[in-house]
Amino acid sequence: MKRTILAVFTAAFTLAGFTATFAQRTTTTRTTRTTTTTTKTTTTTTAKPIYVNDTRDTLEMVFVLDTTGSMGGLIEGAKQRIWGIINEVMQKPTKPRVRVGLVAYRDVGDEYVTKLLPITEDLDKAYTTLMDYRAGGGGDTPENVRKALAEGVGGAGWSKSRRGLAQIVFLVGDAPPQDYSQEPDVLITTAEAVRKNMIVNTIQCGNLDGTKEVWQTIALRGEGKYFAIAQDGGVQAISTPFDAKLAELAGKVGSTYVGYGEKSKRESNISARQVTELAIAGRAPSAAQADRAVNKAVNTFQYDGDLLQDVENESVKLKDIKTEDLPEDIQKLSPAERGKTIAARIADRKKIRDDILELSKKRDAYIAAERKKLGQANGFDTAVAAALKEQLLKKGIR
Repeated sequence: MKRTILAVFTAAFTLAGFTATFAQRTTTTRTTRTTTTTTKTTTTTTAKPIYVNDTRDTLEMVFVLDTTGSMGGLIEGAKQRIWGIINEVMQKPTKPRVRVGLVAYRDVGDEYVTKLLPITEDLDKAYTTLMDYRAGGGGDTPENVRKALAEGVGGAGWSKSRRGLAQIVFLVGDAPPQDYSQEPDVLITTAEAVRKNMIVNTIQCGNLDGTKEVWQTIALRGEGKYFAIAQDGGVQAISTPFDAKLAELAGKVGSTYVGYGEKSKRESNISARQVTELAIAGRAPSAAQADRAVNKAVNTFQYDGDLLQDVENESVKLKDIKTEDLPEDIQKLSPAERGKTIAARIADRKKIRDDILELSKKRDAYIAAERKKLGQANGFDTAVAAALKEQLLKKGIR
């Protein structure tokens, strides 16, 4: 009943004046754009939820990120720290699963208006998508926050709400919404999110006039938190003497991948995995590569179509897999030999994971000492971590 009243109040409040107030303000601070402007827009379709019969504690979070020209520092900071944020969640006592979705947004007339990556448990896919983000466009202050938030809430492929599932949105930007009438008002979308048991947080970069008020209101209505951080994202990225070795160990984990299933799909998955490993090794910051290595040690649901992972997690039984769906070298073995071979490869992977965790303890101590020297930061990563700590607890995830 409270949420129904909230939704009605939200709509009435919006129509009565809130949107008009911000429309009037933003109209005076930008060059007018028409919605008929020719633009290259990335077409997206609403993703369908794919996770069913899942009872383990799980976090699904979608980052709705402003990628206009002024957001370069934030985007680079997110690339540095997103793995660390995820690892903190996965190392909680209940070992939650983590799935991530992304919405990059700009405005009409830019290279694109929105780009959507639906929620996925393939965190490497989410990260390589983030790595491809570059700041550009914008320039007229307000952006198409309306469309971006609507896609994040309504089109990202969220699972059905259940006990032990936290669904959290982070809206990150530095400018207020455009007043496009063809897009739903941000408060209408926020009310929809709350009805679906989602939480909406807002992170404001910089101090542009007209942004704070609407960002605070979205967070309040979204039952989330509002954060104000530096325009450059305020991320403290600390490199350590252990990063290179951790990245090397992550590569070793990747080399243990064993694809299975229909031959064409098996080969495609192996090829995609190799491309991903090379891309991250060549382009990701060293600190991010080290954090990713830790994720390879704590995440038991990291690869799509990996025989070792699925046998270790007991989601499949080796004896139930058709011979033709196994890798060629395994097909040649007897059933008993297959079991011994897979068990040995799983043991090898576990040893690499143990090495990663042992080295990461030294890295953690080094980072803690450096942060003590630098003092407490107030940036993107600390804001997200603070929100997650409180909101996961609220959802019963410890």
